[in-house]
Amino acid sequence: MINEFSVWMIIIIVINLSIAVAAISMFRFLLGMLAGVNTTNELSQKDNYAFGVVFAGGAGAIALILAAAVGGEAEVEFFVEAINVMTYAVAGIALLKIGSIVNDVVMFHQISLKKAISEHNISAGIVQASNLVALGLLLNSAINWVESENWEGILPVLLVFATSQIILLVVTRLRAFIYSRRHPGENLQTAIVDGNPALAIRFAGHVFGTTLAVGAAGHLVEYIHADPAMSAVAWGSVALVLALVLSGLSFIARKAILAKIDVVEEVDNQQNVGIAFIEAAIFISIGLLLDSVLA
Repeated sequence: MINEFSVWMIIIIVINLSIAVAAISMFRFLLGMLAGVNTTNELSQKDNYAFGVVFAGGAGAIALILAAAVGGEAEVEFFVEAINVMTYAVAGIALLKIGSIVNDVVMFHQISLKKAISEHNISAGIVQASNLVALGLLLNSAINWVESENWEGILPVLLVFATSQIILLVVTRLRAFIYSRRHPGENLQTAIVDGNPALAIRFAGHVFGTTLAVGAAGHLVEYIHADPAMSAVAWGSVALVLALVLSGLSFIARKAILAKIDVVEEVDNQQNVGIAFIEAAIFISIGLLLDSVLA
């Protein structure tokens, strides 16, 4: 027999899943509206794989945000639970869109990811999708760190989001610097939109690994409810150090794992996606290990 507690849990699950589906649908509408396209035509008739990759990245990011928002103890009142989850859903969609604009205008300022994606450039789609998923991971960590699943947790999450943009910018510039050192007179952004998916895959792996390592900052920095701004600054400072540590450890690990393989030739010149995926896996593995060790 289904008891009262079970019925209550079933209703909570239905509410949360309904909001999640509605949020992803809303993201699809917003993505198409701001891109100036019909998402149905873009995905099915034009077969724009790049747009599909971006949408998938955004859907995954929203799921990560809502997973953190519905974690912990659910509210006793259904209406309050729905409002809390909806608050994070709307805020999450807004922040993801802001993050994608920042990624296009600031981080990849030498090219237009939006234009490249509209031209079915899969490499640009991977870059934009990886940024969205990274933001989802960061916001997931921030919500869990704040430990507040109602509207009161929005301010510190916003502060962490702003700080995370700086960290992602540092990672982007670091990858660009490494590429320019390997290829004098060339730049990473142009190489990606010129159609090198291997570069985009390696970049995505570096970003994912960084966000996993950055999430570990929450284990080292205590969130102080009375001073959210200072807490966010402390979190960001530790997170930036961990991002740099991840890059250094990944470099060492790559030298050992891919010994006797010319990574520059394989990934940068021959567009070897297999090697790129291995590099991406190294970044992600180091990020997971850092998060687990510091937990």
